[in-house]
Amino acid sequence: MNLSFIDSHAHIYSEEYHNILDDTIKRSLNAKVSKILMPNINLKTLSSMLKISEKYKGICFHMLGLHPCYVTENYKNEIVEIFKFLSYKTIAVGEIGLDFYRSSDNKHDQITSFEIQCQIALENNLPIVVHTRSSIDETLDCIRNFSKKLKGVFHCFDGTLDQAHQIIDLGFKIGVGGILTFKNSKVREVISKIDLNHIILETDSPYLSPEPRRGKTNEPSNLIFVSKKLSEITSIPIDSIAKITTQNAINLFDLVV
Repeated sequence: MNLSFIDSHAHIYSEEYHNILDDTIKRSLNAKVSKILMPNINLKTLSSMLKISEKYKGICFHMLGLHPCYVTENYKNEIVEIFKFLSYKTIAVGEIGLDFYRSSDNKHDQITSFEIQCQIALENNLPIVVHTRSSIDETLDCIRNFSKKLKGVFHCFDGTLDQAHQIIDLGFKIGVGGILTFKNSKVREVISKIDLNHIILETDSPYLSPEPRRGKTNEPSNLIFVSKKLSEITSIPIDSIAKITTQNAINLFDLVV
């Protein structure tokens, strides 16, 4: 069985990997995870991410973006500084979006930040990688304000079936990760009803380790546990899971294989 997976969302530039990155990459390749896509957080994470993208060409690919949880009073200037690196073989604008889970005090700034970066994505024909927590409906409203040419993925999806259909109707993909493997996960039933052509796989490393690794630092090699659970709930063979979700990611991010 010639499996090949793509981890569409992994923060392997985080300090958790500083001394174990080579081994992490080796384990990923041994687990048939052939490509690792890295969403950016803010200006501070940019340098280490770009270095990894350069060191592991053809395996690690970077995005540019300002995460909604890091939107400060200076966010407009920070966005300008981040996107000065747009010509560095950037595959997407992300991780961007809205997060009202802990606080919505800066709701207006989050929305404006999101809209600015969506416009950058449109102007450069890049997909967006969307973070949304306690804000799926508001995020959908923002995206609807743009043309149908805007494309991307709702990463770490944990919404309802109706919200999933709205996302798909906008031409976006559904990002599926470790949450799918959690006991009593509500998203499991939703994902079981979604056509595989709308799904891409992710780990969100170092967060959200899937069962049976829950509680430990996550890494791209754990994508196999997500794919096995997806195979189980959809009754689709794992080789088909690998083939279809990998092709979905290649098409979305315009990856060279």
